[in-house]
Amino acid sequence: MLRCFLVALITTLKVGIVTGSVFAHHDQPTPHIYATSWGLTLNADGTGFYNDFARFALGPEESFNRYYVYPYKRAMRHFEEEKNACIYPKSVTALRRTAAIPKDANLIESHGMMRSPLRIFTPPGTNPVRNEYDLHGMSIAYALGSNLSKTIKAYGSRFVAIADETDKAKMLLGGNVNAMLANMPDAFFVFQTLGVPLPPNEPAYLPVPAAHVRIVCHDTEATRAFIDRLNKRIEALVRDGEMAEFLSRQGLTATEYLPELER
Repeated sequence: MLRCFLVALITTLKVGIVTGSVFAHHDQPTPHIYATSWGLTLNADGTGFYNDFARFALGPEESFNRYYVYPYKRAMRHFEEEKNACIYPKSVTALRRTAAIPKDANLIESHGMMRSPLRIFTPPGTNPVRNEYDLHGMSIAYALGSNLSKTIKAYGSRFVAIADETDKAKMLLGGNVNAMLANMPDAFFVFQTLGVPLPPNEPAYLPVPAAHVRIVCHDTEATRAFIDRLNKRIEALVRDGEMAEFLSRQGLTATEYLPELER
């Protein structure tokens, strides 16, 4: 009888230790994190590279019951209305540049979680765009809601806004546009799913500086504590090689996407 009691007690303690290590208590709870669904790589059903990456970067403790994927407008509405919330994948600079938030919004952001360079793709069998002059007079597909049509100067060009990243790729492959703007590694996964290699592009030509994927939050005591925890985790993932291993498992060249950590 005593032996059975001791076995049960030890088992209970072990379960308690494991549960506590995964869901450790914080003085400030994790805020809700709203992700803006945009298609294949960040799907509303929770699948796709960016959902997997978010859960990896956050860890099970921070993402459990706190990470939600909604269509863009719904996610932004929740973020704006909930003053202790966060939005992903965004940056303060991008949100202000696109006027997606009020000018007086008080925001903070995480370290860059991953580099996401913009590439310009042209249809298979064509020459890649190597400078802004090559874009002149082209029809160019880009993501709906982006401000790239104003950022990239291309004389006589026509910018075509597309809501879904797979539809955008299909327009390029079908010859409906002369070029397509897309971030990496997004385009890598889209064309991989379509069963075709990456179309012509010039990796050395960066029409805008490479963006960093981040989580942006309203500036509150709770979100400052969360961002501090997240930044420490990102630093550890990069330092210990776990970030590189995760990216490599996705078929990516890790060195192209590892973030440049702020000091």
